[in-house]
Amino acid sequence: MFGGFVDMVEHLAGIEDFFIKRITGEWPTVNPAKGYFLTAPGRVNLIGEHVDYSNCPVLPIAVDKHILAYVVPMDTPTVQVADLHIANGSIRFTFTPDPPPGYAIPSYQTGHWGNYIKAAIHQLLQEKLPVDGLVAGSSTTGTGCKVWDKGFSMVFSSTIPQAAGMSSSSALVVLSAIAFLEVNHIPYETVEQRLILADICRRAEMYVGTRGGGMDQAAIIMGKENYATKISFNPLSADLIPFGQDCAIVVTHSTIEAPKTRAMMEAYNRRSIECALAAAIVSKVFEIDHGISSLEYIGDLTPAKTGFPTSRLDELVAGIFHEDPYSPEEIAWLLGIPVASMKTRYCRMRDGSQFPIPPEGFKLYQRFFHVWNEWKRVEESLVLIERGQLDQFGKLMDASHASCRDYHEVSCPQLDTLTEIARTNGAMGSRLTGAGFGGCAVSLVAPDKLESFIQDILSKYYGEYLHMKESEARQYVFVVKPSAGAGRYQVPF
Repeated sequence: MFGGFVDMVEHLAGIEDFFIKRITGEWPTVNPAKGYFLTAPGRVNLIGEHVDYSNCPVLPIAVDKHILAYVVPMDTPTVQVADLHIANGSIRFTFTPDPPPGYAIPSYQTGHWGNYIKAAIHQLLQEKLPVDGLVAGSSTTGTGCKVWDKGFSMVFSSTIPQAAGMSSSSALVVLSAIAFLEVNHIPYETVEQRLILADICRRAEMYVGTRGGGMDQAAIIMGKENYATKISFNPLSADLIPFGQDCAIVVTHSTIEAPKTRAMMEAYNRRSIECALAAAIVSKVFEIDHGISSLEYIGDLTPAKTGFPTSRLDELVAGIFHEDPYSPEEIAWLLGIPVASMKTRYCRMRDGSQFPIPPEGFKLYQRFFHVWNEWKRVEESLVLIERGQLDQFGKLMDASHASCRDYHEVSCPQLDTLTEIARTNGAMGSRLTGAGFGGCAVSLVAPDKLESFIQDILSKYYGEYLHMKESEARQYVFVVKPSAGAGRYQVPF
């Protein structure tokens, strides 16, 4: 799906020619003169892993690896998209401009890149936006009157590594969404509009079967050059944090890919389900013991919502879970509902299928305390970054990786080895980034140690551990910078 062609052509004056040639070659009747460039960056999460679907804050950056696309509006309800690399193919589908209730765009097979484009179009069609477009609260009313009557032709290429934990798929969803907004003349430039769009794109990914949070989409849309973004949920908000001026951010690929296969989605969705079940049990305990009935997510366990200070909340949650896995029967008993109701409420997927119950049971203790403590690490990180104590922030990154490995169980031996080598060779902190199960690590490195750090990683991880030649390994190591979010792109000439 993705290649590095943009890395090459961005240094050429005629980059536009490559895209136009691909468009006219694929669809000879399309007039490329009406087109323009759009871009959507990848993202790297500095800290706050697997907590967004529990409504806990995260701290990612949008990065200077991105998808670049040339978009030409069409006057018909048709979407046709091609990868700049001919070998990766193209797709074409139509949609109903004013769809009836229950309307759905048929999906491709699981894992097809075209599903991420369909996801964006499908969700925006469901939104029933008013003529004013992205207005707070409009997406849930179902009474809007915006008619989506224009499609687009699009050619794209990307420098975001695929299946690497840098949100290449979410970037494609966001890119497709802003293309659809652009051709239908819906603005998305204000902070409020962009937050609404981020939440729409979050829901869009349910189309491909992912029960995720909203970090990826918000980071891609809300990013700003030289800033990290603290993203909070319920309500969704984004606070810009100056970052990246006093350190180098090094991303290293483990070489283990984590593609969005059905098995990988089940592994990811299991943790989302386990966190939802843990939150439900905590909510039940707080309702019975303290008369508090407004808790839905782990992220709702705040002093404002419970009336308890954080120290007291630590005491209250400490004894709720046992460490052994929970059976569906035990969970249902704790919630006071039938097993069938528990499975329907918490284990039903978007397509109506039943999520397979893990044979060993649900690991609620481990998942809850990963989220609970990772949330604290995010808040502590903000203080340390503001003080310029990046070495201490790095220690929190290390602790985050350990929790992802031991409690959330989303690491792998290669990532563990990679981050350990990074720590022992100059990184202030190193951790997996993204969904895990493979993909990339992110390391914080002092600028004066950057060159030696990269050489040590090339030698000790890729050379000694993976037995890879340095000339081949260099493609897996790159320094990234906090960058701007998705939108129009002016190609330098």
